[in-house]
Amino acid sequence: MKALVYMGPMDMRYMDVETPEPKPGEVLLKVKAVSICGSDLTGYKGQSIFRVPPLIMGHEFSGEIAKLGDNVKGLNVGDRVIVETNLYCGYCADCKAGFSNVCDNRKIIGTTMKAGSYNGAMAEYVVAPAEKIIPLPDNVTFNAAALTEPLAISLRATKHAGDLRGKTVVVYGAGPIGLLTIQCVKFFGAERIIAIDVVEDRLEMAKKCGATDVINSKEDVAGITRKMTDGVGVDVVFDAVGVPETVNGGVEIVRNGGKVVWIGLGVPKLEFDYKHAVCKEITFYCSYMYTTELKEGLDMIATGRMNVEQIITGIYPMSEGPRIFEELASRKSKDIKVILVND
Repeated sequence: MKALVYMGPMDMRYMDVETPEPKPGEVLLKVKAVSICGSDLTGYKGQSIFRVPPLIMGHEFSGEIAKLGDNVKGLNVGDRVIVETNLYCGYCADCKAGFSNVCDNRKIIGTTMKAGSYNGAMAEYVVAPAEKIIPLPDNVTFNAAALTEPLAISLRATKHAGDLRGKTVVVYGAGPIGLLTIQCVKFFGAERIIAIDVVEDRLEMAKKCGATDVINSKEDVAGITRKMTDGVGVDVVFDAVGVPETVNGGVEIVRNGGKVVWIGLGVPKLEFDYKHAVCKEITFYCSYMYTTELKEGLDMIATGRMNVEQIITGIYPMSEGPRIFEELASRKSKDIKVILVND
């Protein structure tokens, strides 16, 4: 089969590899759509321990069952599906406590974890455990289905903030996770949604997703938000970037006693205004991946409560993957969310 293989920093190749065979309890999927995640780009640039070459990336995808391994029941060749790509163990202390998203024994399709690498869906075919297969409703397209995973991440982050009805919220970063978070907070009743980004095209997309206000981060963000809130500050900040400017900016613009939800993993370490945060009695939440939100997100797509396809700005053949990765990593491309499909 053909696959995009990550061979090292800034080195992605479209090449022939062996087609995987499903083992007992597994299924072989024909990949129909796979999305490029920001974490894939970080790995492509050689900046992530979770992408060790050689590796076929791709954990946001949809497909069709092409072959069943032995002992697989309840599934059929031709079924349209997505996959829960977090392959947690289910028996460790974290899993038993409901935190399968941080299971130390887990593998994640398309990544490299402590338990090893698992080739992903930037290929013609991918293998997955049958127990992780989730059937697609007939009205959900393969492209929309591929974005169920990032939607689940945004859903989990939104839940951390509690009741958002009537609240004023800020979403830092109008990339895919930020845009889907805007959709989520709107659905859960936020009254005023302020999107902050440095790229005007992304701010325009944020408006389409439900932002009531947008601020270019080159402007005086703290001053503008103070004016918008009569000097009080915003109720909740969602940080889908995770760099010093947004982390400390969130502390500055949230109200006393407000909430900040960290989602973005922009940098591994940063200086943080700890004293200011304590004196404002801010509650912080760290939100990582998802646990139970995948099926919930799929249902929201199927029932029209979320429009994930509107953030897709480019659909390209898998064979163009090396060029697409290079252009996204070097910021030559203005695409926000890219889908790759097999030629």
